[in-house]
Amino acid sequence: MNDGPGGAPRVSVVLRTKDRPRLLAEALASLRAQTTPDFETLVANDGGAIDSAILEPAPGRRLRLLTPPAPGGRTRALNAGLAAATGRYVAYLDDDDLYHPDHLASLAGFLDGTDEYGAAYSSVEQVVQTLGADGRYHDAGTRFVFGHAFDRDRILFKNDVPLIALMHRRELGERAGGFDEAFDLFEDWDFLVRLSRLTRFHHLPGVTAVYRVRDDGSNATTGAPWLGEAAQAARRQLFAKHAALRGPESEMGVIDSLDRDLWESRGEIRRMGEALAAREREVAEARSRIARLEEDLGSLRADMARTGQASGERETAAAKQAADLARQLDAVHRSLWWRLATPWWKLKSLLQR
Repeated sequence: MNDGPGGAPRVSVVLRTKDRPRLLAEALASLRAQTTPDFETLVANDGGAIDSAILEPAPGRRLRLLTPPAPGGRTRALNAGLAAATGRYVAYLDDDDLYHPDHLASLAGFLDGTDEYGAAYSSVEQVVQTLGADGRYHDAGTRFVFGHAFDRDRILFKNDVPLIALMHRRELGERAGGFDEAFDLFEDWDFLVRLSRLTRFHHLPGVTAVYRVRDDGSNATTGAPWLGEAAQAARRQLFAKHAALRGPESEMGVIDSLDRDLWESRGEIRRMGEALAAREREVAEARSRIARLEEDLGSLRADMARTGQASGERETAAAKQAADLARQLDAVHRSLWWRLATPWWKLKSLLQR
């Protein structure tokens, strides 16, 4: 399964999975659809059997199956992939999420062209899925789009960057020390905090990945919801670990960031209100035009009715005239004069030949 061309790939994609072969197959399909072929896929299997047919890469692309050392876990699976990566850049994908075809090409293309940024991330659409009667998950709509510009102060308090959005230079991940296996939740947030102290992050605004959240509690987001007991414990753990990074400057920075969000939200609400008012005016104008058209249609129908009535009256009068003429002609044919004169006209006609 490792039939790719020689030499290190441009990108290593760490794909962690655990006992979800159907979802894994969908994630792998999104990798096969990438517009760039220059990447390797590192499937870090945290548990469960995987059918070898699922793992066949597209022609010219490399794939390796990794088994993280015991006792395993979400974070250890990431570290197993990061340790095995050979690409210039590293990207991440979970088995229940998807890349759009231009995801890897967009991020790698940006990093290829800059020396000032060691990490980049795209916008990510969060889609809610529901379990159907057919045993499959179905998209039920977009809940949110993660697309906030990066702020190294804000990341100390709030994470706006899903791990599947991220691509970074491989050596920076190694310098950051990989993922802290003391975290089984928010391990990506902790990694981003440490990575942000080593390099600048750039946000590419286009949506290039899909973060799928299932409503039956079968993924980490719904299984340990925000502000739930597990999430709060992990957040306290993270805040305690990075307490030294927070101070007056970072606190002012995050307050300013949240204040900007508030003003942007107010502006967006105002624009939405203006757009709604404009649409309501359009609807009112359309209704007025419809009312005028209905009035014109009513007038036309009335004119047609009057025309039809007049036409009927003319037809009745013509029919009456024809009937009168027929009666008159019949009376002529029956008259004594007509019977006497007819032989004379016939004789005259013969003599004239």
